[in-house]
Amino acid sequence: MLTVYGDAAGPCVFLDNFNAKNLTSDILASALTENPAMVRVFGHTKNVPLFTKTFIGITGNGVQVAEDMARRLLVCRLDSQMENPELRPFKAGFLDSVFDRRSDLLTACLTIWRWGRQNEIQHGKPLGNYEVWGEWCRDPLLALGCADPVERIIQIKATDPKRLQVQGVYEMWWVIHKGEEVRASEIGDEVKRLIDPNATTGEDGKLKASRQRIAGWLGKHIGTRVGGYWLEEIKDEAGYRATTTYRLMRSESKPPRQEVVFGNGSGAVANDNFQTATTTNDWREIVGE
Repeated sequence: MLTVYGDAAGPCVFLDNFNAKNLTSDILASALTENPAMVRVFGHTKNVPLFTKTFIGITGNGVQVAEDMARRLLVCRLDSQMENPELRPFKAGFLDSVFDRRSDLLTACLTIWRWGRQNEIQHGKPLGNYEVWGEWCRDPLLALGCADPVERIIQIKATDPKRLQVQGVYEMWWVIHKGEEVRASEIGDEVKRLIDPNATTGEDGKLKASRQRIAGWLGKHIGTRVGGYWLEEIKDEAGYRATTTYRLMRSESKPPRQEVVFGNGSGAVANDNFQTATTTNDWREIVGE
C-alpha cells in the first residue's frame, strides 16, 4: 500500500485505524530516511523510486512504535479522558474553518521558518538523517519554547516489545552468569526460556530448547546494547577445534529502568514481562517527518 501511494507522488498519505499493532515497516523506514527510496513493485522485477516528500499520517488506538521507527516518527497522543469519546460535542465546520484560515496558518508557519533561518538560534539534540529538518523545522520551534521531540525517542524505544525482550534476557543472564564467559550449551535454563518461548521440560526434568534458535539469537545480538548491557562473543581458535563463548558486559553507569504509563495512568509499566492495559481510549497519531 505504501509503495502504491509513494509511487503516485501524492502530497499526503493517511492510514487510519491502525489499531493495536506494532508499527514497523522496512518500506516506510526507507521512505522516511532515504532520498530516493527504491522499492520493487509487487509482481514485477523492476525497482521504482518512491516520492519521499509525501506527508505520512497514521492514526490508531494502542499503536506500538517499534524501535527502528522511533527516530523516524513524531508521536502524538490524544486522550479524551472518557470512555466513549465519539459522544463529545463539537461545533460543526471544523475542517471548513481550517481551509478558511489556510492563508493565515501558512503565513505563520513560513514566518517562523524564515525567522529561524535569518537568526542564530540554539540547536536541539542531534538526530541522524534529519539534520536539515532539525535546523529548518525543529530548532525555530525550540527557540519559541516548544519541547524537543528528539527527547521522546528514548521513551518510545523503552516500550518496544523486541527491546524489552532483549533487556529481559540480559537482566536474567546477569543474575545467573554475571560477567563470566559461557558457551551456548552452558547458558542457564531461565535465560534459554526467555530466548526460546517454545522450550519444554522433558520427563527427566531437563529443559529442551532449540539449539538453532539459541545460536541464532546469540549471533543476532552480538554487540547489541540495551539497558546498560551488551553481549560479547569470544572466539578461541588456538586449539584443535575453535570454541566460542559469550560474555555479558555491563556499564558502570547502568541507567535505571524507565516507567512508561499509558492512557490516563491506568496502563502498564515497561518491565521484564511487558504488557499493556488501558481503560481509556489512547490515540496516537504518527506523523512522518
